[in-house]
Amino acid sequence: MIYSPPAKKDFTFKNDIQVDTQNRGFKFAEIEKLAGAVPLAIGKKGFSDWLKQTFAIDRPPQIQNLKSEFGYQTQPVLTDLVSLAKAQRTPLEGNIKTRSAKYNFYVMPCGVYISPQDGETFKALKFEIYYKDNRASTYNMLPGPQTEKILELGGKADIGISGKGEFGFPPIPIKGATVSAAAKAELEAKFIFSFHYELKTQVVDAFGAMNPFCRWIMHTGDDLRNDVAFYPVITTPKAVTSFECEFRAYFKIDHPDWTNAEFFLKPPLTLKVST
Repeated sequence: MIYSPPAKKDFTFKNDIQVDTQNRGFKFAEIEKLAGAVPLAIGKKGFSDWLKQTFAIDRPPQIQNLKSEFGYQTQPVLTDLVSLAKAQRTPLEGNIKTRSAKYNFYVMPCGVYISPQDGETFKALKFEIYYKDNRASTYNMLPGPQTEKILELGGKADIGISGKGEFGFPPIPIKGATVSAAAKAELEAKFIFSFHYELKTQVVDAFGAMNPFCRWIMHTGDDLRNDVAFYPVITTPKAVTSFECEFRAYFKIDHPDWTNAEFFLKPPLTLKVST
């Protein structure tokens, strides 16, 4: 299957981004990591004290209302990798083959849409998904260990999920497979689910494998804009074909007129997902 990423119309936008003066989204260790260069007037010795003062809980916000738009994907959908593999005759291997009689393996393309406005720049994004059914867990996730290879390819790459449930790089261009039946068949012989992917930052910290959630922190770079996509592979017992997910998003945003960058949050969105 060749997947087409969603368009801006597939995201829900509300003017509800809040300044995170309680530091609910980023832990202090994460704030320290994302703070950037040490201000010259502070120096390295006073950096920790400066951080604690600048990003103290209940600090006065530098700005109340952002001009930028930010939206969650309106309705992510689960794609059953085992059923799809059987339909297109992609051989299952490894854990998926061994466990497919008792467990489902789903990929859930999802993400956010960022439209920076009025000089506001998104410097970091923390995106989290929590499965409300504790029988669901993360089997694999993108972005993840493939980050370095994608950056080597210029930040954009064709990606496929193999019969092992692993993310790989198809030798057949996705564009060619969308117009050629022979190329599509060759692609599907090795990959269950394929798509074109763009990595929006140079650094991604990913965590969640074998847990009932997944979390990404994307930072370093100025390309956090438009659709920012995430691809968790989720496993559930056969009886679980739908469940609720809670999506959470937090950001670091900067502006030339602000004294310092500021941290923001988007209220969580809970949706029921299914095939």
